[in-house]
Amino acid sequence: MKYALSNERTQWRFSLMGLSLGAALIYLLDLAKGQRSEYYAAIATAMSKNFSNLFFGTLDPGGSVTLDKIPGSYWIPAIFVKIFGFSTWAVNAPNAFATVGTVIVVAITINNLYGKTAGLIAGAIFATTPIVAAIARSNQPQSYFLLTLSLSAWAAVKALQNHSRKYLVIAGAWIALAFHTYMLEAWALWPALIIAYLLTDQKTSKKIIDLLIAGTSSLILSLTWIIIVTIIPASHRPYIGGTYHNNPIEMVFGYNGLGRFHSTSTGLSSSTDNPIYRSFTPPFGGEPGINRLFNYNVGGQIAWLIPTTIVAIAIVIKFKQNRAITAFYTFWALTFFAMFSAVNGIHQFYVSSLALPMAALIASAIALARKYKSINSELALLGTTALWAFYLANNYSSYFSWSPYLQGAAAILGIYVATHAMRHHFELIVPIVLIIGITATPAIWAIDVRNHANSINPIAGPISAEGARSAKGLFGRGPGGFNAGTGRGQQLPFNNNFSQNFPQHVPNGLPNGFQPFGQQANIELIKYLDENRNGSKYLLATFGAQAAAGFITATGEPVLPIGGFDGQDPTPTLNEFKALINNGDLRFVQLGGGMFGRDNKNGSNLISNWVTANCTLDAKAPVSGSLYICATVR
Repeated sequence: MKYALSNERTQWRFSLMGLSLGAALIYLLDLAKGQRSEYYAAIATAMSKNFSNLFFGTLDPGGSVTLDKIPGSYWIPAIFVKIFGFSTWAVNAPNAFATVGTVIVVAITINNLYGKTAGLIAGAIFATTPIVAAIARSNQPQSYFLLTLSLSAWAAVKALQNHSRKYLVIAGAWIALAFHTYMLEAWALWPALIIAYLLTDQKTSKKIIDLLIAGTSSLILSLTWIIIVTIIPASHRPYIGGTYHNNPIEMVFGYNGLGRFHSTSTGLSSSTDNPIYRSFTPPFGGEPGINRLFNYNVGGQIAWLIPTTIVAIAIVIKFKQNRAITAFYTFWALTFFAMFSAVNGIHQFYVSSLALPMAALIASAIALARKYKSINSELALLGTTALWAFYLANNYSSYFSWSPYLQGAAAILGIYVATHAMRHHFELIVPIVLIIGITATPAIWAIDVRNHANSINPIAGPISAEGARSAKGLFGRGPGGFNAGTGRGQQLPFNNNFSQNFPQHVPNGLPNGFQPFGQQANIELIKYLDENRNGSKYLLATFGAQAAAGFITATGEPVLPIGGFDGQDPTPTLNEFKALINNGDLRFVQLGGGMFGRDNKNGSNLISNWVTANCTLDAKAPVSGSLYICATVR
């Protein structure tokens, strides 16, 4: 008996190792040759300079203004840059490692519930979700959110299984850490956890007390950074990005909270002129509605297993297993589906978090179908998956059009093998066949990500290679959508008046003005600035962090991003800007840039006008018409 248990553990460890190595190959192979978001790379560079920059999450090495988010997701890349030096690998690799870690946690969590086959299937489903692979090969911050969510789920399952206050508190602590990586989206896990814990078989009073203790401690831990930053006087810290009033509460709950539910007609919410807050609501996912997760822009990233998830929910309910755990994963999936459908603006990579409950539910349903030898359940799961793969793949004509046939054949084989495993000694190959039958097409998409990486807006499949067309809903043509350009250079999806300030194509090098999400800086210009800065603190000033990013990653030097992330933050003021010039801290100013141009009421426009009126256009600079020299003024 002991030998059998030991052998089973060994099999599980080797299987988990194989799954992890497979995921690592997808995410890490040729990563150094991949693409990075220059903007996020600049943040990692700036934060690596000192503890103050690291804690506050500054946009530039000079520590003038923070990014427009809580900096939790950027601490690890900053540490990597500090240890290994700046490179594409240093800013991208942490994402890959975090995602491999998530695969392992997902597999272990489901293994503890339903055994090694279910654990491997859950881990494989998550690992091969196309959008998960896309962000794993980028330096977007989503990967750390996924890892903390998976750890929250691991602790939550322990709490539900054991009626444990300790693990409930641990789950709340992980949710708090997830809040530090992606703010309010982390709290969306609480409704599922509360409902699930209330369904556990224990005294109601104990359940309520446990939830109050876990919820309160989680809330306090979630708000720690906000509280500390609020207490620190504004004169002793950087300006809080994404705010009108230099307030972290406004940044988290306004800019990154309520503001996300405003219009996306220009990419900037209708709250732009709101005296309280504004927001940036990315329109990359098309218009909100129940069809959003199935449109052309988003469907190929996450929708492969949504119908299968619905079938899985029905199966786990049918077999009446642990109702609390079933409720937890079910309401998690429903909550996040509703959230992504309702919020006005999203990047495609936002929806990657939906892969976690989907993977858990499908793997659980397969395990139960096998346990109770329910051929109808297996047919429903594998058949739905294969048929939907055919249907969804048809929306992306000619892109690996053969893959659904492979998946369909594997699904048929999977049903046979799974139902005859014990009798014909097929047990060892069951996980492999089932994984292929469920994940073949999305896995091929995920693997292909390395051929056309995009860290600005990471996506997989043909829309990253050919550019997204108008969002075609699977249940009729839906609204929204955008053109995403071709090849590695993605067209950016804004319309109406905004498109006038947001060019469709951005050339390599430093353009005379706008730089969306950071472009590599002109080396000749950098050399010129360095040779002529005359000891000034800042290499130069730009309008918006996007324009500053390339200079920061190329030099590691302070570059003043006027207006913060999008050029809209009221920092520095005109008087503060003049003081920098008079003190000899700033000499060069690059006009242009800022995500939304400089036509705003918060100071950038005033500074731009002052520069053109009081500074001298530098005719010797290796760029024409945009670099100004500012001398001391009274």
